[in-house]
Amino acid sequence: MITYGEVEKLHCMRAADQSVLSVYAYVPSERASMRELQAHAMDLVKAATERAPDMLHREDELLARRTLAERAGEWLGHTLGIFVSGQLSLLEVVPLRGSFPERAVLAARPHVRPLLAALGRYPDHRVVVMDHRHAWLLTVAGDRVEIVARTSAESLPSAGFGGWYFEQSHVLQRVTEVAPHFYQDAAAILDRQARHGSSQPLVVGGYVDSITQLLTLLPQAVLRDYAGSFAADPHSLTLAGARDLAAPVVSSWAERRECQLVQAVTTARPGVPATIGLEDCLTAVNAGTVGLLLIADEPLVPGFHCERCDVLSVGSNECCDWGAASWPVPDLLEEMAWRTLRDGGQVVSARTLPCTAAARMQ
Repeated sequence: MITYGEVEKLHCMRAADQSVLSVYAYVPSERASMRELQAHAMDLVKAATERAPDMLHREDELLARRTLAERAGEWLGHTLGIFVSGQLSLLEVVPLRGSFPERAVLAARPHVRPLLAALGRYPDHRVVVMDHRHAWLLTVAGDRVEIVARTSAESLPSAGFGGWYFEQSHVLQRVTEVAPHFYQDAAAILDRQARHGSSQPLVVGGYVDSITQLLTLLPQAVLRDYAGSFAADPHSLTLAGARDLAAPVVSSWAERRECQLVQAVTTARPGVPATIGLEDCLTAVNAGTVGLLLIADEPLVPGFHCERCDVLSVGSNECCDWGAASWPVPDLLEEMAWRTLRDGGQVVSARTLPCTAAARMQ
């Protein structure tokens, strides 16, 4: 997986023409099915060249094919994003958990909308692992996982943290005088995080009775972020193992949230500032008034961007300059997503959205 900062870095790269090749191909879980992968990927590339003739450099195509052949076996059951541009000296391979829409795109920038979708479905999150006498607090960002705090029933209260030990001690302050039990201590620290604005999803893992006991002590501010739990023996669990067990829990939480947002925006009651449909959403995005943008998962919607007045449009002459500085873009939905993020809004790639785009205003 990839972090938002890494996606943003890719998005900021720009070639002089629409020659940057982005390929997303699903790698089957069974090696026997991989024989058709190369041919399928090249069909995707062929479709991209039909949309943007004479843009693909032969060397970039061969490098993409060779990279897919060499790396696919490492990522069975994943979608591989491959980004190639000789002009930018770019060769990047990004594995995404599970299946995402397959496509190839030729553009001036790497096509990163599936990466944004992946970040929404596997967001950064926290994991608390519990046994009967110990607790560990982990943070997960992409594939990176680290312990940020730990406590135990045997711990003597420290001068600053009531039994918890922190690698980043400046982040959290003492929350209790002497925690009577490490369950209360764990609940108090999580409460403190919530009060300081931490709203990342929370997964609790470990022994079932320990999970249950912690959950009964969590305040409502923490329970709002609770995504679910998994059962495991903490003493045989690695950091990577905890991350992998938490991943489907967080994914299910994200899917539920996605469905709730789609329902809320598409059935908004009168008076709620929301709109449905590409044209109206484009108007709101251009005005910088979108607080939440929902975009459909599958389609590529070609359009235009005017580099003089910064308007996004379906047609080339729909800006105040009558298209004098408009350039084609292969995917308006990606441009709308980045514009919304730039203006401080949220973007969700929604699998159940019954239209191309929908938005709730700020």
